[in-house]
Parts: sequence; structure tokens; C-alpha cells
Amino acid sequence: MTLKIHRQLEQARADLTAATAALTVLNEQRTDALKTSAAFAKWRLAHEEAELEIERLALLVQKLEADLEQDAADATVAARAARRVELERQSKALASRIAEEGAQAAAVLVALAEQAKLNAEAVELFNRKLGDDDAPLLSGDHIARYRAPAPRQDLAEDIVDLWTFEQNGEIVGDPDVVVERSYERGYIPSHMRNIQVVRRRFRQITYLEAGERQYLDPLAMVLRLPRFDGPGLLFDRGRVVEPGKPRELIELVPADDALAEPTKAEIEAA
Repeated sequence: MTLKIHRQLEQARADLTAATAALTVLNEQRTDALKTSAAFAKWRLAHEEAELEIERLALLVQKLEADLEQDAADATVAARAARRVELERQSKALASRIAEEGAQAAAVLVALAEQAKLNAEAVELFNRKLGDDDAPLLSGDHIARYRAPAPRQDLAEDIVDLWTFEQNGEIVGDPDVVVERSYERGYIPSHMRNIQVVRRRFRQITYLEAGERQYLDPLAMVLRLPRFDGPGLLFDRGRVVEPGKPRELIELVPADDALAEPTKAEIEAA
């Protein structure tokens, strides 16, 4: 539909341009048409027809532009409605998976955390009874998750000659200030006394520093899991969270007829 309106609008705009040009030509012919009544009548009729045609085409262009805008708006609404339906379908499917698969995964993780805690306590109790020469046992949590710090790793090594202070052997921070006497010796000019420096040879090593040691928090103490079928937590750092129970309360609500005065008929009947 949109393509059809586009084509109609392009044609109407082209026709309007042509009609406007034709009216311009008629306006230029007005002087010649004044020579005779018949010529002027004919010119006037043609001029009126041209003006009417321009008015018709201008209105047609406006209508087609409005139709095009409405068609685009309808398409946007339809696309939004279709997107809504698709997102609703996706959300419902995901909600079902969260409730089912999430609950299953949470149950496994909670069981692992509790088993890891029991295993760590048993291993610690066992290690307390070991002798000094016995290697301690490692818990399952430690074996699975602990990683020793990465050792230093040398990447490249070069031999470099650097200026150093003769007195203490420290490296000169700015070698450009050194006045060289020979390759091995030089000095740094000073207003009181020149500072003597010498070249010394160093091994320049580029390396990756060793990793820092990281403490391993027990699995049960770092694990937090939400409930997958409602709000709140299922497991919170070492403990299973029980859902809160609703409290039993009493509410007094005035009844409309509780204190109503008995009627005369009710009194006589009694």
C-alpha cells in the first residue's frame, strides 16, 4: 500500500509542476488575448481551467501526503503490536524456564554449598589431629576453586651500561646532564664541586610480576541465590532462608446492624 501511495504522490507532484508551468505560459499570453473578445474569452476559459487543475492537484498532493503519513503510522502501530506479542511470548517462556530450571540449578548449588561446608569442617577437624610431619588434607572446595598466585615470568633480558654515582652506586636519573670524560668516567657539573659518575654494566630484565595471593572465601559463605518462583532469597551466605510466614492479626470492623435499635414489632413479638 505504501509503495502505491508513493507512486501516486510522485505522479501528482509531477502533474502539479506541469500544470503550474502551463499556467505561467497562459499568463504570458494574456496580452495577446486582449486583442479580440473571442481570443480573450478563450484565454480566460483556459486560464480558469488551469487554475482549477492546479487547485485539484494541490489538494490531491495534500491528501496523498496525509495518506502516506497515516499509512506509516499504521505500520508503526502494527509493528509495535507484533513486537508486543513476540515479547510477551518470550517473557512467558523465559518465566517458565526461570521457575523450573532456575529452581533445579539452585537446588544443586545449595546442596554443593552445604556439602562443601561439611567437608571443610571435617577436613579441618582431621588436620588438627595430624602430626608435624604429616601433610594436611585439602577440602574439596579448596581443591576446586583455589589457584596459587602466578609466579614471576621473565620476558626479555638485555645488557645495558648506565651512569651511576661513584660514591653510592645509585643510577643517575638524568644521564643527559653527565659530561663524559671517557666511556667509563664522567661528572655532573655543580656550582660547588663536580659530582663524579662512572658507567656500570647491568642486566636489564623485562618481566611480568608475580600475582598477589588471594584469600579463598568458602563457597557457602559467598553464595547468594534468589528464589526463582517469587521474591526474596533462597540461600544467603551460609544459611537457607525460610520464607516469612504471614502473621495472624485481629481486625475489628463495625457492623452496620450490630447496634441497631429493635423495632416496635420486634419488641411485641418478643
